[in-house]
Amino acid sequence: MKRNIFLVLALLNLACKGQKTQDNGEIGTVAITGTDGIIYTGESGFINVPENRDSSVSKSIRLPFFRIKTEHPVPFPPIFVFEGGPGDSPSILQHLEDLMPILYSFSKRSDVIVVEQRGNGRSEPNLSCPGFFELPLDVDLTKEGFSQVYKAFMENCALYWQDKGRELSGYNVLEMADDIDAVRNLLGYEKIMLFGGSFGSHHALAYLQRYPDRVERVLLDSAEGLGHTMKLPLDADCMLKQLSQLISEHGSHSKTLPSFIELVKTIIRKLDKEPVQINTLHPVTNKEVPIVLGAYDLQLATALELGRIGYRELPYRYLQMQKGDFSWLAAYAIRIRLGQSRNLMAVLTDCASGASMERREMVMEQGKTAILEDALNNINFEACDLLPFRNVNLTLTTDFKSPAPLLIVNGNHDARTPLTNAKEILEHFENGRILEVKYGSHDLFREGFDILAPVLIGYLTSDDPLGFKLPARLEVPLNLRLH
Repeated sequence: MKRNIFLVLALLNLACKGQKTQDNGEIGTVAITGTDGIIYTGESGFINVPENRDSSVSKSIRLPFFRIKTEHPVPFPPIFVFEGGPGDSPSILQHLEDLMPILYSFSKRSDVIVVEQRGNGRSEPNLSCPGFFELPLDVDLTKEGFSQVYKAFMENCALYWQDKGRELSGYNVLEMADDIDAVRNLLGYEKIMLFGGSFGSHHALAYLQRYPDRVERVLLDSAEGLGHTMKLPLDADCMLKQLSQLISEHGSHSKTLPSFIELVKTIIRKLDKEPVQINTLHPVTNKEVPIVLGAYDLQLATALELGRIGYRELPYRYLQMQKGDFSWLAAYAIRIRLGQSRNLMAVLTDCASGASMERREMVMEQGKTAILEDALNNINFEACDLLPFRNVNLTLTTDFKSPAPLLIVNGNHDARTPLTNAKEILEHFENGRILEVKYGSHDLFREGFDILAPVLIGYLTSDDPLGFKLPARLEVPLNLRLH
């Protein structure tokens, strides 16, 4: 599930009836009050796993997990929920109370299990980097300047955790897949169902590739395949074209904004030639401070919104900038420049999954001509060469085929995990289907969980997942803003 809707363990109303599980602590009954006011019960436990399974002297990691037991007398295999991110803060187990109503709705015929990502949330250790890094406000942001500060910060973070004896090469999606299987084995399940969105879909597919005989069915949303970690710059161009087309299809909108994509190019060129200075509120002092805005500020802010729920606001924001009002960009840019931090686990995991040489070359070539250049990837991969990650990309992208039933639910307005991802994933499945959500972004659950839930739950509880009937059409509200 995506980083946005997730959920929280304010666990310690715990009423624990502990029961020993080998050397892995206790599984205890817990009571959690959901945001709907209902008290839910579940089980909280942890497992100790090696930090690096290739090392005979590896330290261990303590991974918490949470389980909801189904009340069905003849249960299906359990549903393992794969969190997005990687490295979301708060993590899924730090935010469980928000999602208890949703998780319980999935437990009609199956147990539901969530495992903390190694190095994040309530995992021990949590590889959050100490301190913050900041970028100057008196000059416009450039990728080169951002990258320089980011690299120094990440290099120091890696040294900090290495000095504590942590083996950083153990933080990758293959080890995370093995973590899931360790929990499966601990809890005594033979087969499991996989449910993941965004990075969670990448994680789920890594598990399927590694343990194909242990998977009963797969449900993915906003899919990131095994070779899709590094994003293609031209996917942002496609989304900008889609937005332009949507505007042109509405007569009144088309008069206000004849070509959105041309306006984007125009404003970026303007800021490239002449950065602007504007006052904006400092997020800490709440006092006005000057900030200088340039082309990369706008490219980055646009890329971060494209494909997410906020894409609907972009036409209005660009029309305001056309009139000389850059207040939106200033508020966005100062949040990027001040108080930045990272979780080293997230960076190591993304670097480890990386991209094939062919995809890297595509990213480099597309970045030369794409409207936003390579802003879709932010600076996520800029420090990889300085970090001791284990490159697992070749293992991940080795071709495989699966007979497991698969359903992918994907928005057609998602620049981060576009429909092309889902179609490429489908090539590896004999029994796969895609449900396209019209106007849906990367934030599908925020946009339309009520219309999605019956499909997701229906698929996971169906006696015949291959025969489960999908709706002919699924659509979330467009609500484009121009005024």
